[in-house]
Amino acid sequence: MLSKDSKGIRIKVMGKQHQLSCSAGQKEDLQQAVKNLGVMCEDIKQKKGGASSERTLLLASINLSYLLLLANNKVERYQNAQEDLIAKLQNTL
Repeated sequence: MLSKDSKGIRIKVMGKQHQLSCSAGQKEDLQQAVKNLGVMCEDIKQKKGGASSERTLLLASINLSYLLLLANNKVERYQNAQEDLIAKLQNTL
C-alpha cells in the first residue's frame, strides 16, 4: 500500500518488471537511476559475455557502491578543505 504522498511506478530491470513506490517528487530521479543501471548492466553483459542476470546485477551493485564511496570521499575532502579555510580565515580575523 502506498502512502498519500507516494506514487507507484513500474520499472524494468534486466528484462523483469518491478513495481516500486516513491514520493511524487522522486519519480523522475528514480527513473533516471533505473536507466543508468540498465546502461551499466548492458555494458557489463557485453564485457562479460554470458554473465547471468544475477551476476550482472551483482557487478553493477559493486560498481555503484564503489562510485558512491569515491563520491563520498571526495565530498569529505572538500568539506575538510573548507573547514581548514574557515579556520584560517577566523584566525586571521
